[in-house]
Amino acid sequence: MLARMQQAVDEVSGDERHLTGSLRIAAPMSFGIAHLGPLLYDFLRDHPALELTLELDDHYVDLLSGGYDLAVRIGRLHDSSLVARPLAPSRRVLVCSPDYARHHGVPATIEDLERHDCICYGNASIAPYWQFAPRAAGETPRQIVVHGRLHLNNGESMRDAAIAGLGMAVVPLFIAAPALRAGKLLELLSDSPPTSDTIYAVYPQTRYVSRGVRALIDMLVTAFEHGAPWEADDHRRAVPRRAGARAATARSR
Repeated sequence: MLARMQQAVDEVSGDERHLTGSLRIAAPMSFGIAHLGPLLYDFLRDHPALELTLELDDHYVDLLSGGYDLAVRIGRLHDSSLVARPLAPSRRVLVCSPDYARHHGVPATIEDLERHDCICYGNASIAPYWQFAPRAAGETPRQIVVHGRLHLNNGESMRDAAIAGLGMAVVPLFIAAPALRAGKLLELLSDSPPTSDTIYAVYPQTRYVSRGVRALIDMLVTAFEHGAPWEADDHRRAVPRRAGARAATARSR
C-alpha cells in the first residue's frame, strides 16, 4: 500500500528535482559510517522533502520482509530476486602491525598463514578460512583455513586488533587504508592478495522503485564512477616479497 501511495505521489508531482517520500536503507556498518553516510547526508540536504531511515548492520537483512527500499551490500551476490547495481570494487588486504612482523615474522606464501595468529571474522558460519587470488587466470581461488584466538564481527574492530599486534587480518582496503598510510599496518603478500569483493546497491525487483530510490542509486553510481576514494591512496606500505621470504623462517608463536 505504501509503495502504491508513493507511486501515486511520484506520478502527480512529476518533478525530478523535487523528491518526496521516505527511504529505508540497510548497509554494512563500517562502510555506512565512513563512505555511505556522507553521501546520503549531502543527498538529503539537496532534497529537503525526503525522509531517510538508515540501518547499519554487518548481517544481511531481508529487504522485502524488512520493508527496505534499498541496501548496500559488499561481496558476491546470490539472491536472484534482487536487482543489483555495482558501485565500486572492494579490494581486501592482508595486514599486520610492524610490531607483530618484528616479533613473529611475516608469511612468504599463503600456506605460512597456518603458523600465525589470525584475527577471524566472527560472522562466518563455518570454520574460518581466507580466500586468495588464483595463481593464473582461469584457475580457482586458493583457500586456507586460519586459526586464531580472536573472533570479531566488525571490520574496524579487526583492523584495530591488528594495529594492537594481536595477529594478521584480512580487511577491506576502505577500512585499512588510513592505517596503512600512517604506517600503523603493513600490507602482506601484495603479489598474492585476498580475493576482491564488489560493492552493490540492491533493491527488490518485485516492489515499485520510487523516483527517490532511482535518484539515490544514480547519485551513488556517479559518486564512484571515477574510482573509489580509498583506491586513490598511493602510499600504502607493503612488505616486499623478499622481506617476507626472509622473515618467514621466524617462529610465529
